[in-house]
Amino acid sequence: MHELSNRAVFFFPKMYIVETAVAPRYEEDMWTEVAKHLCGCDLVCLSLTCNWFRRLIADDSICRYAFIRNLLPPVAFLPPHPSPPHLSWRRLYAAAFDWSHSYCFREREKHIDWLRIGGFLLDTPCVLLTAKLPLPKWLPPGADCVQLAIQMTGTCVLTNARPGIWIADRHLVRCGACSLKNCEGTLQVLDVRHHELFLEEGYRDGTWEYEDLGEHFDDEEAAAAAFCAIINGNHLFSPFAAFVLNAESWIRKRHDLRPKACVTKYAAAVNSNLKSNTALLSKFQVVRDTTRDGQIVSIRITQQLLRNY
Repeated sequence: MHELSNRAVFFFPKMYIVETAVAPRYEEDMWTEVAKHLCGCDLVCLSLTCNWFRRLIADDSICRYAFIRNLLPPVAFLPPHPSPPHLSWRRLYAAAFDWSHSYCFREREKHIDWLRIGGFLLDTPCVLLTAKLPLPKWLPPGADCVQLAIQMTGTCVLTNARPGIWIADRHLVRCGACSLKNCEGTLQVLDVRHHELFLEEGYRDGTWEYEDLGEHFDDEEAAAAAFCAIINGNHLFSPFAAFVLNAESWIRKRHDLRPKACVTKYAAAVNSNLKSNTALLSKFQVVRDTTRDGQIVSIRITQQLLRNY
């Protein structure tokens, strides 16, 4: 008992026990480094041990570090970009890892299941959207030809996306009030969003709505798979884009019908191999920030399987 009276025992998250000598203060730099390697749940547990740890964990730089580490691939771990003054990394971390997704705000009744793919970087307003593999060799020129490009090639380029960290999810949703008699009944959705989107009041209250860009119908042999990707326009010829666009690098074998997702430093993609004799309808949508020159803050590629009877 005498020995323990000179020591304070803290129950660390995940059942580790750390003994620290009682002193006027703890080593702040040391515990800051320790905290940077903890997940959100462990940070909460540590902050509940005493007021000193509560004040330490309240430092926004710790949540910033945890946000970048938990969201981006290891190769993409870069010094984080500053956030707008009205947002904190603590709130951004909570919005990204509280198990909420875009269907929590709209069309909740259609949602079936989802998977967090990860995060990627946009260092440019230019982004490539595609529902085709391989990429078409030609696209109609000009920003006004987005609908035509989607209809003809299943691919388009957008030039007004908000740069920053983007979060990618894959969703499985029920088809809505569909008039197509041969609809399979479920849709695959690649949903990506700027990391600040869920804290924007215009999105949360429904003011910012999803805008249809165009549709692409594919009844050729390529419809054997439902593939779609979103790629940073500054890095279309980088190894990060090449990995996503190389079917052999990550897509499952033809007979394996389980879906697969992929994320790299500058791109995100999903793929589902389909049964034979199918057609595929791909729909492209965006959400624009109406307060910042119409910047695109969310993108969806919805793929609907049509079965021939």
